[in-house]
Amino acid sequence: MERATPWFPCWGINFENEDLSIPDLVNKFLKIRPSNRWLLISKFSAASENHLWSVWYKMEQNFSDDTALSKNPDAEFIRIISGTNQLKTAFSRAGLNKNDNQAWLIYLPEIRENINSLPETSITSFTESAQKIIYLIDASLLTERPKPSKEGLDRLGIEFIGDSNSINDDLFIGHIARSALTS
Repeated sequence: MERATPWFPCWGINFENEDLSIPDLVNKFLKIRPSNRWLLISKFSAASENHLWSVWYKMEQNFSDDTALSKNPDAEFIRIISGTNQLKTAFSRAGLNKNDNQAWLIYLPEIRENINSLPETSITSFTESAQKIIYLIDASLLTERPKPSKEGLDRLGIEFIGDSNSINDDLFIGHIARSALTS
């Protein structure tokens, strides 16, 4: 029997303060987050629980193999989800841009036993920290989970020609492999 993909610790958020610029919001977030395992990514960058766990696995594998191109888990995660080895490109694709008013607040769990088993995460495990961050950056919680979208494909630089009904998380997961290619 196949196990369902576990919940990935991410929360959809809407930025309430329209007067606060994205650079100021990001700087505020970087100052108040509990560790560099907390990050913000574009709302369109995450396609599913499978997608996020796949990026997490690749990130942890890179650090385990000493092949990570970034020093910190947050930047490595953004680089991998963007499908590039260039940090500047990664942040323009998956990071927050000036017109973004929604994002994913993400916590990257640490490996518990070994890389080959996903860490067991409870929806409530990180909720208190997430709620505090959401409050401090003047955001509100969205009641949705990541889903594949045409906007996400475009944002991440994934070329797709076809019917929008055939967009699925496999396109996003396959894009992760590009993060290991050199340009």
